[in-house]
Amino acid sequence: MLEYQGCKCHFCEKPFEESDDIVVCPECGTPYHRSCYLEAGHCTNTELHESGESWQMQRKKELHAARAEEKRAEIEELEAARERGELPKMFNATLYDGVRLNPNDPTVGLDPDEEYDGIKLGEIAEFVAVNRFYYLPLFRLMKQTGRKISFNFISLLFPQFYFANRKMWLGMIFSVILKTLIGLPNAIVLITERMGSRIAWLDTESAGFMNLLRISAVADLAVSVLFFLFANYLYYRHAVRKISKLRAHSATEAEYLHGLKTEGGSNMWNVALAMLIQTALAGTIYSVLMAF
Repeated sequence: MLEYQGCKCHFCEKPFEESDDIVVCPECGTPYHRSCYLEAGHCTNTELHESGESWQMQRKKELHAARAEEKRAEIEELEAARERGELPKMFNATLYDGVRLNPNDPTVGLDPDEEYDGIKLGEIAEFVAVNRFYYLPLFRLMKQTGRKISFNFISLLFPQFYFANRKMWLGMIFSVILKTLIGLPNAIVLITERMGSRIAWLDTESAGFMNLLRISAVADLAVSVLFFLFANYLYYRHAVRKISKLRAHSATEAEYLHGLKTEGGSNMWNVALAMLIQTALAGTIYSVLMAF
């Protein structure tokens, strides 16, 4: 009953009460009093049937619009109070004035209808799914300032695993190949020391190989710092591209929403897959080197 609190029967247009016997259309989800549905003999919400949308989605849009209007009114009131001198000036006021971050809100207190490169924040929130409290304000800051740099500590050490977890397959494959190749000299030393096997044509104690180890360490640090600074921006661009593609190729709203859930979010099993790919790649390269 809580789901239909404040809603009306589509047939008699009377608000639902706690004791009402409620049924819903099996196709679009529109709620009715049971007696009203029996009297009508069918769902009377032809608009939803023609559009292919669901009552739940329509209701969600209405609630988002109402929340957005409330937030805009609150922001306007805060701005007016600040202009009257009733509130102190804020650092970065243009970015955060009136914004109250709320982890229980799907858009953490931000305006779900605000557009980011043609995509509404509400859509980005559905795509991000996990850890919205971190990403949505960060994306807003990027939009407001134009900055691409932020800090992603996971990508400092394991960019391939971060990209895998966020289903960024191109980023995962690229970082796996790059990190494997850069770390190959050090991997050769570790395998030689622990397994006792050696590459016949390679002297790991030569001055040339020692220089290669140093270059490899510097390159690894440089690449890690770049991922550390730009991984969040890459994820933002990934989200915008994916959502735009889903919107263009989805035949119905339900298909679009399903795509946001399946293509977005995170998946720790992908991290295990990235580890297997990296291990297999490193082992293959080492075997090839041993064969020469």
